[in-house]
Amino acid sequence: MQPNWKPLEDRLGRDRCAGFMFMGRVNGINLYKHGITRTYLNLDDQGNCYVNRGNRRYEPADFSVELEKLEIFLKQQGETLESVYDDEYIARKTEALQKAGIPLLLFKVEPEEVKVH
Repeated sequence: MQPNWKPLEDRLGRDRCAGFMFMGRVNGINLYKHGITRTYLNLDDQGNCYVNRGNRRYEPADFSVELEKLEIFLKQQGETLESVYDDEYIARKTEALQKAGIPLLLFKVEPEEVKVH
């Protein structure tokens, strides 16, 4: 599946999408996970925002509220939406966690589209 960055880029601007990963689609909703905060922004193709209520059940949400939550989490970690989540960031984070005695197990997941009836 090809990542669909347009809804997120339209909402945030390209530079502010640097920390996101495209995780796939569920019922037409694009799932964008922020690599640093591990939180999601879920947008349909028109940019409408949704929150996951469990069991792949998504409800409409206020984009500005969800974005504010994300920015608060980033600020707590000394980062911003412009902070890049890349191999260099992951290596620094991994090293810091290992120095703190925290073991890591990393997985790579390929995005897919899912339809739930």
